[in-house]
Amino acid sequence: MKKFLFFMAVIMTWSAGAYKPAHVINHKFYLSVTKVNYNAEQKVLQLVTRAFIDDIELAIQTRYGVALNLDTEQEQTSLANEYFQRYIKRMMGFNADVISYSPNFAGYTYDGDQIVLLTEFAGVHLDKDSDVTFENRLLTGLFDEQQNLTHFYVFGAKKSKVLSKEDPVFKWDLARR
Repeated sequence: MKKFLFFMAVIMTWSAGAYKPAHVINHKFYLSVTKVNYNAEQKVLQLVTRAFIDDIELAIQTRYGVALNLDTEQEQTSLANEYFQRYIKRMMGFNADVISYSPNFAGYTYDGDQIVLLTEFAGVHLDKDSDVTFENRLLTGLFDEQQNLTHFYVFGAKKSKVLSKEDPVFKWDLARR
């Protein structure tokens, strides 16, 4: 009987800890992916960034002391929008031909254990000879091994680079596409 109770206790303990929401599960790598697309007609740089939900939550909590409870019933969308705007403004930047542009956070959604952040840089005037610089420091202050893969699309050309804490800047002379 004691063996049976011990066995049941082990199973109950294991099963109670086995289920975790997708965004609470730890992962072995720290990666975000950002797709940057220049819309020449609208003069806007459009960004779609994918990162792990728990990493973004931890970054906001560490930097601002705010628990967002993302992808839960306790989530407060307006609070999340406010802090995403603040965080992105601090962590991302864009320059074209020595003119600096400020990011505008446009919204977010979820995809499994990832959050998809939508950001824009408005009023961007690029030509085929522009020099562009994109900075992405998302999560690099939190995780030394964080990598931010960036795919930049402009005038039918694509260039990609892995950004990190040591190298957070993407530079591209468009004349040398």
